[in-house]
Amino acid sequence: MEMIELVRLFAAAATVIAAILVALNLSPTAMVWGFSIFVVASIAWMIDGWWDKKLSLLIQNAVLLLVNLAGIYRWLPR
Repeated sequence: MEMIELVRLFAAAATVIAAILVALNLSPTAMVWGFSIFVVASIAWMIDGWWDKKLSLLIQNAVLLLVNLAGIYRWLPR
């Protein structure tokens, strides 16, 4: 298995796990974890976009990275 395939597999799994955590909305801490995993997944998807020269995937996940950082800020316990 090539390295980029591992990155894609990781990105897909991380996205699903993050989506479950955010959808369950169990606690502010769980939400921060969910958005943090989304951040890591976005970075992995951006690597995939860069690797395959898919500008749309790269731009989409750069924007989602910012959205997920806002989610972390919003749910971070004070």
